[in-house]
Amino acid sequence: MNLKGKFLAMYRSDRVYAAEWIVAIVTGLFVFATSCTWDLQSLTIWSTNVWDSIADGQFRSLYALTAQNLHHVHHAHMGSELMSVLPWSVWNLPIWIMQRFFGMEIMESPFMLAYSKLFLVFCSVVMLRCTKKIAFLLTGDKTKSIWAMFLTASSTYLYLSVCYSGQNDILMMTASVLAVYCLLRDKRRGFMLWSILAIAIKPFFLLAFLAVLVLTEKNFLRLIGKAILACSGMLVQKLLFMGAPGYAESMNSGPAKEMLEEMFPTNLETSFGKISFFAIALVLIYIYGYTRDFSRDAYKKPQSLAGKYAVYMIAATYTSYLMFSPFSFYRLAILTPYLYLVLVQNKKMRLYNALLDTAMQFSLLMRMVLRGSKMFRVDFVNRSLAQPFFGYTVKFNDENSYANIDNYIYSNVQLLDKYQPMFAGVAVVCAILLLAFNHPEKRPKLPLSGDKPARVLVWARMLLILPFVLLSLYLYAKTAH
Repeated sequence: MNLKGKFLAMYRSDRVYAAEWIVAIVTGLFVFATSCTWDLQSLTIWSTNVWDSIADGQFRSLYALTAQNLHHVHHAHMGSELMSVLPWSVWNLPIWIMQRFFGMEIMESPFMLAYSKLFLVFCSVVMLRCTKKIAFLLTGDKTKSIWAMFLTASSTYLYLSVCYSGQNDILMMTASVLAVYCLLRDKRRGFMLWSILAIAIKPFFLLAFLAVLVLTEKNFLRLIGKAILACSGMLVQKLLFMGAPGYAESMNSGPAKEMLEEMFPTNLETSFGKISFFAIALVLIYIYGYTRDFSRDAYKKPQSLAGKYAVYMIAATYTSYLMFSPFSFYRLAILTPYLYLVLVQNKKMRLYNALLDTAMQFSLLMRMVLRGSKMFRVDFVNRSLAQPFFGYTVKFNDENSYANIDNYIYSNVQLLDKYQPMFAGVAVVCAILLLAFNHPEKRPKLPLSGDKPARVLVWARMLLILPFVLLSLYLYAKTAH
């Protein structure tokens, strides 16, 4: 076989090749090494403040200690519950010791901050291994299982949340994936315990948890009881710090309060009053799940249809949230791995799924950049592993055309501002079609088969983030001069 024939055979193969894994990993490492965002810095210090409060014998003063902002991070108030940083605190114990007893400031060390962000990579690896196991339970196919893991690992969503922003959503995601894995193995206690932990870390999973719960639980009293039990971890945290110094002030100043206030924005005026599309979507998803006829032992069967519905319902819930509620750019990661667990089940839509997924990722990335999200700022290169190679730091100036890439783009191509609705519209249509084309049972039959190789799109999607990262590095160099 000649070289062309070998390449075509490889291109048409169902395998994920080692070279593709290497490219995905190198891309992630490059993004990891070239950014150190405000969120990463604040979360790292908050996680080590836990040890300071324990060492000082004033654990309940954690929020007051954080509010003193002794290490001068961007966010003065913690604004989230203890579990959002507690697992990270265990990981960061070594760098806390170095700061507490040896005077080595974490905020002055790119390597210590990188060590902290490495915990998120560790969580991602745990999530990916569990994703592979879930995919095998759903499909019984090892190749599809590897694709689910690979598509998740190489998505722009995970790169942005973990490798770039260093956000802690991955803690909740990892716990939720472990919960779903227990459910598909019919381990109900494990499902409940991991769900309690996921909701305690961040309450987003509660919405998806309810969508899964109504599939097999039809008794309203038990539904309410399990929903309350799922929130018990969050309630325990609130009781633990009730009346504690600085706790109420921090929670009122943090992102959790803002998230709850903005979760159901006004999308339409009716004679009843203002309504939210997200509220409508949740009602439809929950009613749809409740009307599915699954018994309580439905998850015991191999390649269980109930399991496929459970993953689909989570993907639909999170997609609806992202379409109809305001969100920070890093929250796109909640689509992973559930969206890809849905997509890999349907080989007949392989080409269409690749086209829609790539278009959706690119459109969302453009929309996030053009709307002025706090991403790809030049000063986020400061304190990154890449910064020592430059040998200087830069100060952020919002009026500087080189301050972040959206300013730079608009200074060169002003017309792009008018295309924000186009990118948003493409992303919404792609999301809806992905869910419609990959329903667990009712899949459309298209005249043109979608079972065609789409490897070039797979290559493109895992490199989408690189031009934006490279442009921010270019502006970082240009700003200093």
